[in-house]
Amino acid sequence: MTREEHAATRAWLWAPAVLAGLGVLVSGYLSVKRFTGGSLACTRWASCDLVNNSVYAKIYGVPVAFIGLAGYLLLLGLALAALQATGPAQRCLLALSFVLALGGVGFSAYLTYLELYVIEAICMWCVISAILITLLAFLGGLNLWRMAPERLGTSPAPSSLRP
Repeated sequence: MTREEHAATRAWLWAPAVLAGLGVLVSGYLSVKRFTGGSLACTRWASCDLVNNSVYAKIYGVPVAFIGLAGYLLLLGLALAALQATGPAQRCLLALSFVLALGGVGFSAYLTYLELYVIEAICMWCVISAILITLLAFLGGLNLWRMAPERLGTSPAPSSLRP
């Protein structure tokens, strides 16, 4: 691997760490506000407090913001570990991150459904979190594909087909 390829690979591996860090900030802010009870900073078109104080903002008594914070912290840890690992260990960490991010996308889609059709209000912080987790899933899949020993969709060299 040339120096330029190595630098490009490192940049692609840093992107999920940055996105997960932003997710920690967003969900951390929502967690603090949920814990302290203050009003959320929000735009005119959104109803953040209505969403954050709804009955759907908790699952079995655990605030959704805490679940998001735990998920983003786990994704951040996995992203930082993937930066340090190499070979099969790195691919395993990337696969775990990808699966976790896909689960986050599903959970976020469910929460967005609740916002739109049940609560009938939008929270801009929830929208930001949904965008972040979707980007994390996309980058997770892309990084997993980039680190595959043999990339899918590539044909073998003609010389390897001869008996």
